Amino acid sequence: MNDGKRAKKNKYETFNRVMALLIFLWIFLLSIKLLGEVFKHFFSEQAQNLIANATDDPFVSLFIGILATAIIQSSSSTTSIIVAFVASGSMTYMNAIPMVLGANIGTSVTGIIVAFGQVRNKLEFKRSFSAAIVHDFFNLFSVIIFLPLELYTGILSKSAKYLTDVLIGTSSMTFDSPLDALVKSASNWIELSIAGVFGCVSDGKCHYNGWLLTVMIIISLVLLFTSLIYISVIMKKILIGKFEKIIHKFIFNHTVTAFLFGLVFTLLVQSSSVTISLIVPLVGAGIFTLEQIFPYAVGANIGTTITGILAALVSGNANAITIALVHTIFNTFGAILFLPLRFIPIAAAKWFSNKCYQNRMWAVGFTVVLFFIIPILIIFL
Repeated sequence: MNDGKRAKKNKYETFNRVMALLIFLWIFLLSIKLLGEVFKHFFSEQAQNLIANATDDPFVSLFIGILATAIIQSSSSTTSIIVAFVASGSMTYMNAIPMVLGANIGTSVTGIIVAFGQVRNKLEFKRSFSAAIVHDFFNLFSVIIFLPLELYTGILSKSAKYLTDVLIGTSSMTFDSPLDALVKSASNWIELSIAGVFGCVSDGKCHYNGWLLTVMIIISLVLLFTSLIYISVIMKKILIGKFEKIIHKFIFNHTVTAFLFGLVFTLLVQSSSVTISLIVPLVGAGIFTLEQIFPYAVGANIGTTITGILAALVSGNANAITIALVHTIFNTFGAILFLPLRFIPIAAAKWFSNKCYQNRMWAVGFTVVLFFIIPILIIFL
């Protein structure tokens, strides 16, 4: 085969791989959307009831935020609910602050679910799980440092109040995620079609029962894990040679560019769950390292807070804007502290992922205990 034919074949193969990648990325986004909608529809009332039980005990409020976000798998949704409660006057913003910090921890459960897609390969699972939980350790360590500081000095609330005074004249605005628009119609159609089979549709809306919940979760996870398997395989083939070097050199090889990429991408899609979930299997496949993606995850943490700010601006309530800004300021302070000290959360993630490499039940235990058992015990006992 001469050079011209070989080059033409390579271009054809690259085009096919890119198209296949786009298709499986769409399926991945669809699965995340479906999973999120299922949990929101079935558990949103329980999550709202949890949030409404805010107390003056910041420790309890922290774990309410963790559990509520783990249930509905979206810190943006949890923060928006909290903002609505604060705007209505049914919750003080001081009670809401620990809850917002807890939401930051709870949101990483989606990335952990994605990591389990590579559980059959011990080495890949070790790497992907470390990429998922480094987000957790960053948030845990940030809460350990800044929650006591807030309680004793008011550093987060005072900073947020100052910014609220600056922003209070800003006109209300809304922003719809372009990626959400790509999958929303398909997600609604699948949800309504499956619900119709079970006779769970009335007035054009789904009314979940246990059977519908089970089937929808199975469909969502099948789509999620299938798309991730193919995305990982295709990305390995595409990222061989020049393209991989460009990404490593210009995005993930520098702290600032990786951080900004994570922030801007999450700002656009309005979901750190999507941002983190996309990178987890690529770390598992060995395409990126934990050190490279850490600034990206930190940037995603800040980008996801924009939804809460927009919800607060729409409410026009000063206290609601303050609590939304607390979320942003907390993540910004965490970034300022732990980007230079990244070896701490990275070392913790590597240590724990080594435990999971030896016995994968460590990963199951971590997920169930941190996100569900401990919060339930603290909140209800």
